[in-house]
Amino acid sequence: MTPKERVEAALNHQNPDRVPIGEFATDYKIIEAVLGHETFYRGKAKEIKALWDGRRDEVVESQKKDLVEFIRKTGTDMVPVQMVPARNAVFDKPERIDENTYKDQFGNVLRYSEATQDIMLMERGEKAPNAIEQPPPDGSEWELFDYVVEQLGETHYIFARNAGGAPTVGYPCALGITERMIRIAEDPDGMAESKMKAVQGFGEKAKLAIERGADALCCGEDFGHTGGPFVSPDTFRKIYFPALKAQCKKIKEAGSPVLFHSCGNLKLILDQMVEAGVDCYQAIQEGEPLDEYKATYGDRLSLWGGVLSHTLGMGTPDEVREEARFAVKHCAPGGGFILGSSHSLTVATKYDNYMAMLDVAHNEGTYPIAI
Repeated sequence: MTPKERVEAALNHQNPDRVPIGEFATDYKIIEAVLGHETFYRGKAKEIKALWDGRRDEVVESQKKDLVEFIRKTGTDMVPVQMVPARNAVFDKPERIDENTYKDQFGNVLRYSEATQDIMLMERGEKAPNAIEQPPPDGSEWELFDYVVEQLGETHYIFARNAGGAPTVGYPCALGITERMIRIAEDPDGMAESKMKAVQGFGEKAKLAIERGADALCCGEDFGHTGGPFVSPDTFRKIYFPALKAQCKKIKEAGSPVLFHSCGNLKLILDQMVEAGVDCYQAIQEGEPLDEYKATYGDRLSLWGGVLSHTLGMGTPDEVREEARFAVKHCAPGGGFILGSSHSLTVATKYDNYMAMLDVAHNEGTYPIAI
């Protein structure tokens, strides 16, 4: 089987030749470890600083070549594609306050995080950090997307992380979670309405991605934390479920399965996600019972994950193998399973641990499953 055929079989709940491998996201550190040279692919702070310095073409060229080389070297079956800043994009280089802190023209305070190696939004200014006026994109925002499709589109399963609109620079931010929870408590009807409005364009996004050569659109929203969902199942049913169901319907009408990324232990609301139309659930995290999910939803929901990102970063190769074998044993029979991290390959991922996970897939994940 080709990698594309392997993933399609799994998503259709059929046995492929071996367990497919895929990641929602792969940070630069593990790519550099595999390739043996530096990369700007998901380069975190160094990518942002390079864009600030006007090195956009260097950044995108690195992302194109290094992603394809990484996929080929690791035998990964799924490939994420996304749009990149256009060549004519305008980048606002903020003022440096101290070694790790910056302030932009709108008063936003940005700070470097050693733990994640991101530059994060810490205090809001009068406008969003990316509010600088931009010219209409010149088409080069598709450069990475089109290159990956050209190189791997015939053989690999390509999923779009976004489609439509040209990104500039985005900064991770945790400030919005508290604001969202307050709004849910104070104005649940208004929040439900805004959620519905936010998903209206997903059908067009999915159609655009597929017309451009992707096999699927991967969307998502973080619904929880390690202790459970942010809201009760009843509140989820009222505020999130109608929009999620509409989103899934639009994506499927465009010809794409619904690959859905969501952080958090979502055991209490997973039944609603399946009911809404999610086809594949990614980011199965600590405390979530993979084997129970497979037994309960295995004929309706594909599971994507199996090895905790924490174990990949902080554990040993033997611990990684144990988690990978458990996931393959309980989830792979009958298809409907893609092996990967529980969230993403973070900057903390150790090379030997990642190789251990790949080893289980390539050498112990062939069908019929014998683990």
